[in-house]
Amino acid sequence: MGRKGSEVLVIRVLIAVADPVAAIGLRAILEGSGSCECETLVPDLEEVRDAVGRHRPDVVLLDVAFRKADASLVPELAERYPESRVLVYVDHSPDECAVRTLLCEGGRVHLAPEAVARLDDCCLMSLQNMARGCLGTGSDAAAVVKAVTAVAGGEIAAAPWLGIVANTLAGAREGVPEAISVRELEVMTFLARGMTNKGIAKEMGLREQTVKNHVTKIMVKLGVENRLEAGLMASEHHLTAAD
Repeated sequence: MGRKGSEVLVIRVLIAVADPVAAIGLRAILEGSGSCECETLVPDLEEVRDAVGRHRPDVVLLDVAFRKADASLVPELAERYPESRVLVYVDHSPDECAVRTLLCEGGRVHLAPEAVARLDDCCLMSLQNMARGCLGTGSDAAAVVKAVTAVAGGEIAAAPWLGIVANTLAGAREGVPEAISVRELEVMTFLARGMTNKGIAKEMGLREQTVKNHVTKIMVKLGVENRLEAGLMASEHHLTAAD
């Protein structure tokens, strides 16, 4: 991590956010925490790569607009500067994103094209492209510092569902079996409630054998020995079935 100051390890943050008011506010929050220092403010996409290369910050707080405008930006930064972890600054709540993504891809609801287009810009898309977390624009000061600290420490800063998906995606890139699918993630929400395969099948409108297959794959991917362990893991991540 960053430099030491009076025995406290300081997290060096580069803020790459287009809105100058938001950028200044984020800097004030982070520097006011006493645990962070901001290297610079980067208001333009064209300056991001050069700034990260020059400053090598611990965390890059990156405007989602920049990620959308240049799809190669986050993967390139992750490859060239792995010590500079990217935290994407998004225009909605990570929890909202997690719920909407699960519902949409899990087949529970049908969304209008405009809503699907919005999902393309969500936290999960950022995490799939090697970002280490997402921070909503409405986050309070404590949430901002917590997210930056988590990412600097190598953790995922996202809603629980997104964190599980991101970690399994990261594992898949390192040669671990394929990531947990959204459907399997939905099954996990019912395992968290201790439901049987038969009960889950009825709730989801699937055959019992199909559910059994999902549970088996989940156990393999999570590296657990039984459905109870899978259910406990889901419960620990606060996964709950949608009404």
